[in-house]
Amino acid sequence: MNFDEILSGKNLYTVFQPIVSLETGDVFAYEALTRIDESVYIGSIKNLFKISEDASLSWQLEKKCIKSALKTARALGLKRKLFLNINPNVLLEEEFQENYIKSKLEKNGIEPSSIVFEITGQKLKGSEQKLCDAVLHFKNQKLKIAIDDIGESYAALNRICTLNPDFIKISIDLVQSVHKDKVKKEIVRSLSAFCKNSGIKLIAVGVETEENLAAIMELGIPYAQGFYTGKPERVFTKTSKEAFVRIISYQNKKSSKFVEEKKSIDKKKTQAIIPTEGIKQDSRPISQITRKGMTIPETMAVADVLALFNANPEISIFTVVDSASKVMGIIPRITLFKVLGTQYGFSIYSKKPISRLMVTDYLAVDFFEPVEVVASKAASRAEEHLYDPIVVEQNGIYFGVVIFKDLLEIIVNVEVLERTQELNKTTRKLLEQEAMQQRDLKLAEIVQKSIYPSRAPKTSKWDCAYIFKPMASVSGDVYDFYYDDKGSLNGAALFDVSGHGVASGLVGILSKYLAKDTFRENKNEELSALARTFNKKLIKEKANVENYLTGILLRITDSKIEYVNAGHTDLLCIDSKRKVSVAGGANGSFRGSFLGIEGLPDNFETVDIPLEKNSCYIMFTDCLTESRNLAGDELGIELLQKILARAPQGTSAKQLLEYLIDIFEAFTEAVPLRDDLTVIVLKYIGE
Repeated sequence: MNFDEILSGKNLYTVFQPIVSLETGDVFAYEALTRIDESVYIGSIKNLFKISEDASLSWQLEKKCIKSALKTARALGLKRKLFLNINPNVLLEEEFQENYIKSKLEKNGIEPSSIVFEITGQKLKGSEQKLCDAVLHFKNQKLKIAIDDIGESYAALNRICTLNPDFIKISIDLVQSVHKDKVKKEIVRSLSAFCKNSGIKLIAVGVETEENLAAIMELGIPYAQGFYTGKPERVFTKTSKEAFVRIISYQNKKSSKFVEEKKSIDKKKTQAIIPTEGIKQDSRPISQITRKGMTIPETMAVADVLALFNANPEISIFTVVDSASKVMGIIPRITLFKVLGTQYGFSIYSKKPISRLMVTDYLAVDFFEPVEVVASKAASRAEEHLYDPIVVEQNGIYFGVVIFKDLLEIIVNVEVLERTQELNKTTRKLLEQEAMQQRDLKLAEIVQKSIYPSRAPKTSKWDCAYIFKPMASVSGDVYDFYYDDKGSLNGAALFDVSGHGVASGLVGILSKYLAKDTFRENKNEELSALARTFNKKLIKEKANVENYLTGILLRITDSKIEYVNAGHTDLLCIDSKRKVSVAGGANGSFRGSFLGIEGLPDNFETVDIPLEKNSCYIMFTDCLTESRNLAGDELGIELLQKILARAPQGTSAKQLLEYLIDIFEAFTEAVPLRDDLTVIVLKYIGE
């Protein structure tokens, strides 16, 4: 084996294995895995890394693997998080910390927040504190941290506590036995509970069978990785069909069960008695929870007191009073029995008055004292007297006793009520924040709807229709139509902004204005150059906002359509003979990079499409082709082409769109959409 040849990196390549969300069935992230041509090295990649470590070449090999992973991910159009396996000793390398990873990310136009360093299990040569410092350094740069192969070992669990990772991966050994080994099942259950309480995302690795998947879903694990959910491939792949079906089926059943349970709980709530006032019950006087108790005169013989205790087994204490009912002391059952239980106790004390044995160090309170004051006094007693009853007096005369159990119940109830008040306040704050967020969303929705075209173009040459269906109130899809000075349609654009919510919607609004201005100001410029100008403006204007775009730009002339694709789904063309084709060719060699990411090559190409009367052009976002049915199948570009080829002839743009959406909704029935849906149909009807 020639290690220099391996370190050249020419024979190394990257494959990507999906990490799947067990809530939605979609791919959450990819783990980059290094492979090597068998002509250079035959053996496991794990052994290759072991050899490099023994030869003190780990850093050199890791650099080649990271370079390959980032370069390939960029070329494939990374839209998810990317897990990179990192030897913990590499994290300590000064070059790695200071410049290497930062420069590689900038060069490939990948945001640091998209990268997860997955710390592998190699023996650490430095101190844990240095590793902790290195991890903190990368976290401050917005990179995420994962710990690999967490199982039963103390060292792995200790590293979790030290590094406070964003993700942890359960070892294959635990996952593959979880459905048949009770002990391992409980370990995984404990890890799941720990991660939920700690805010750490848990990933089950080694999900190879349907049984593995079912078991980890039941245990509440949020993410899975394994051959059953998706094999490593040289391109980004979707969740396997089998796993997707199982996940959606499980979540649908779980959702149905939750709805039924919620109905039952709501019914019980309506029957419950909800206190509406007086929740500060700890301020009432102690007299309200005082029991009558039982008193004995201070002159009563000890033997008679013993007989009285035996006749009243439920009583634990007598209060000793004088002839005027003034409290002189107390005699607990246990105190009397201890004295009389000694060898000569009974013979010595049986005929003596109880005043000889009574306890004078006791807690007495006035019957007007508030409960919380009495509780504080009771709790401050010595441990051996903590549970003794409390004597209540009125003007120095015996009134009754308070059993500690009663006082404890009051304290607990008060605590619960106070906590309930705190929770109510917190809930109100959260509701206020949610209301503010909803107002922001509503405002963004109103702004978005007001500036997006409300109707499709209708000109002498063009018949157009579109559907715009946001997944939420604010959409990340951006569409627009352009006109010349005479009002004729001379262009169209469709963009898909990464992410969801207000930020995505606002970037979309910004993009719409910038694209329109650029299209108008650069009408004599080649369309690919125009796209480059728009990209530069977008990068500058959105500054540090991480959202990026994919998109299609069309410019219409008298004889052709100019078409630029920036990392977007295909543009489909239907000619007058109903033949459906991918504009520019199915290999996608013309497709350029994403928009809005500094450092990516702006390699946009213009594709010319000759205009033909009664031809149609279909623009759409990836929701149309990537949505799945209950069987786990995607609609896909090939099936979409077949559907369009079977469309009724002579239909208008609106009829063609309705035909397509009817089939799409039937295909995805009972499976909720995971993304915004926009479809535009442009039909050229000629002069």
